[in-house]
Amino acid sequence: MKKELSIILPIFNEKDSLPIMVRLLNTSIKFPKEIIIVYDSEKDNAINVAQSLVNEFDNIKLIHNKIAKGVRHAVDVGVQNAKYDIILITAVDEIFPIVAIDKMISHFIKEDLDFVSGTRYAKGGIRLGGSLVGSIFSRVANKTFKLLTKIPFSDCTTGIKMMKKKTWQSIELESKPIGWAFAFELSIKVYLKKYKIDEFPLKSVDRLFGGSSTFKFGPWLVEYLKWFMWGIKKIK
Repeated sequence: MKKELSIILPIFNEKDSLPIMVRLLNTSIKFPKEIIIVYDSEKDNAINVAQSLVNEFDNIKLIHNKIAKGVRHAVDVGVQNAKYDIILITAVDEIFPIVAIDKMISHFIKEDLDFVSGTRYAKGGIRLGGSLVGSIFSRVANKTFKLLTKIPFSDCTTGIKMMKKKTWQSIELESKPIGWAFAFELSIKVYLKKYKIDEFPLKSVDRLFGGSSTFKFGPWLVEYLKWFMWGIKKIK
């Protein structure tokens, strides 16, 4: 595998975070990469900023997700338009994990992996900021799920995932487009398919530069709980 990366950034009113993220990605990553910005709504407040970035840099694509609203579908559109064999999914407000990308892809290639999940909860990882309820919910759910299933991920629910493009294309995702629930489903299904997988510690600071969170406790709890129970049943 070559050290080349397609970075997929789903956006939702991220006009403040987006230019910071893109510039940091372009200055900190020295190997070939492309940045694919995907938006759901033409009313998104970051579209004008994204277009100016497209004009400024030659490695950026701006794509409208016309499949259906939701991060999962936005990522799917991004993958369809990715030119490299390794893809990275991340959130625009997740600035700090950028510093780990070079080591993450080096590990990915050296070990000839199919899938790597970022982790905020293993040694070397950290999570700060964001919703207190969401943070507690995430920590408890991930720790309990790992304990009950022995899955080798300490952070199934993080949206920061690196994988071969064909790995994404081989997984039939069925989760509702609620937040990043698909990331939980994806983690479970790559494990069940016996792909060569691993995790990599990340330092995460949620919404350091603002933006609009889609976190809603009720709907998120229902969808995540569904995959929590499904995973426990399937992993034996």
